[in-house]
Amino acid sequence: MDDLVRLPGQGLVKPDSAAAQMNLGRLVPGGGLIASFDADSDGRISPGELKAGALAAFKAADANSDGQLVALEQQDWASGLPTRDDTLANPVRFDPNLDRVVNFQEFQAAIVHLAKNYEDTSGTIEIAKLSAPEPRPERNERRSPFDDPPPERSNN
Repeated sequence: MDDLVRLPGQGLVKPDSAAAQMNLGRLVPGGGLIASFDADSDGRISPGELKAGALAAFKAADANSDGQLVALEQQDWASGLPTRDDTLANPVRFDPNLDRVVNFQEFQAAIVHLAKNYEDTSGTIEIAKLSAPEPRPERNERRSPFDDPPPERSNN
């Protein structure tokens, strides 16, 4: 059974992805997609790689090549990414005018907006910084100190 991702946007890395090979178990929102833009495999995404990657991602998502994405195209595309990431599967995030279609400019703007969270002052993104912390357990999953039996005492 697949693990559920309970925290929005914190994608579990799929085992066969490049991110898994870099020992990244969980990525920040959009991290798997952004990491895939590292064309020269130097561990950094330059502004040029981000721009080229966004165009390639849009073309990959646009299954019928009509220059726009509908919700099903976007969700199908997101399911094939290196992480299970609800941030990228959410069509509303990419459709600010809510006309139910996403053109390339809207798509690119959403990717650039996500990337801004991870860029340094030169606009470069270090892949190592795309790693996300493990989520906190849900309230009902937290262990109580009373769950384990008390240690045995010796009667000396």
